[in-house]
Amino acid sequence: MGKLPNLLMILLASGCTTWPTTGDTPYSPPDTEQWHELEHHSFELQLLTIRGARQCIPAQYQQLANLHDQASQEARAGFKDDADITLLAYQTQLAKTQRLMDWLEHHTECLAPRHSEVQLKEQLLLLMRVDNQFAFNRIELLPDYQNALRRAAAILKRQPHWQLQLTGHTDTIGTEQANYQLGMRRADTVRRFLVEQGVDAHQISISSAGKKESFEDPRSKTQRLSNRKVDARVLVDHHTRAPHRVYSLSDWHAVREQITPGTL
Repeated sequence: MGKLPNLLMILLASGCTTWPTTGDTPYSPPDTEQWHELEHHSFELQLLTIRGARQCIPAQYQQLANLHDQASQEARAGFKDDADITLLAYQTQLAKTQRLMDWLEHHTECLAPRHSEVQLKEQLLLLMRVDNQFAFNRIELLPDYQNALRRAAAILKRQPHWQLQLTGHTDTIGTEQANYQLGMRRADTVRRFLVEQGVDAHQISISSAGKKESFEDPRSKTQRLSNRKVDARVLVDHHTRAPHRVYSLSDWHAVREQITPGTL
């Protein structure tokens, strides 16, 4: 009988060593790919806010935001499978919300279209002006520039009446002809990347300035790096917009009947 208490003491002592020490966490670190997806969805919410979703359809917007918060918390805690399920629900709700906002923008006076469009245009140009676009004498897009262009594409795809003019630039090293060709190839690389992201190729035109507009101190690596870029300019063609009837939100009960079933 005397051996039993001793055995229990040994088991308890060995068992205690399996508990996490102070500062340890039983959770796995967030999945990198999943976290990048959440960052992209966060940007989608920002675009919906600019478009007026928070004011026009607050319930749908809040439901979408709640799903994003839930998925973020699950991913942060290391519950990857749970976060994946929540993200699927988020994507379904996002598609419904975007279809509804498309309809409202073209059929109601829910928001001031010009105001929201100016904000979207400013957001697009900020993304297109991100630093560190290209390495010396290269046309490959640097990682931060790729991420910015993905977000820019998300804006462009929803603005088919915008025309994007891309102009490639280089630093001052090399001949004028070689730099002209390099600038054109850089602009074309950006164009092809945006098209791969779903932007209509007819929305984009390209040209090259080579090194003509590049002014730099030969001792400044920062200035040289900033000249290796593609500038963007947006032209808005309002005449390409389809004519639409404008309703008041007081007619919402009638408006609902005209929206394609399954949108809400």
